[in-house]
Amino acid sequence: MPHLTLEVSANLVHVVDPMLDAVTDACRHGGHFERAVIMSRAVVHDRYRVRQQGMSAFANLTLRIRPGRSEEVRAELAHRLADAVRRAMQDRGVTTPTCITCEIQEIDMRTRALIFAGES
Repeated sequence: MPHLTLEVSANLVHVVDPMLDAVTDACRHGGHFERAVIMSRAVVHDRYRVRQQGMSAFANLTLRIRPGRSEEVRAELAHRLADAVRRAMQDRGVTTPTCITCEIQEIDMRTRALIFAGES
């Protein structure tokens, strides 16, 4: 079950839902997680600083997945997700200089717990 976290600076809050939809779709249709449950969430940071080559906003993606994919596959996936954010911004006319990053992390299945609660 891939876990996707999108963190954005507050000056991008108006486009966070389209970004989240875009990266969730990129996971689902990327050839790796078609049948998987994808849990995605967005975190908007009200207090932030961006000090990188004139950028004034950020969007950071972290995708946590089960181990076993090659370095090349993880790199391609990271690029696809970062590009999905860029396209979502572009499609909505966002011109704010934004630093977009994506990191793929492997979950340690030996130390992971999965519990279901509540009524279904």
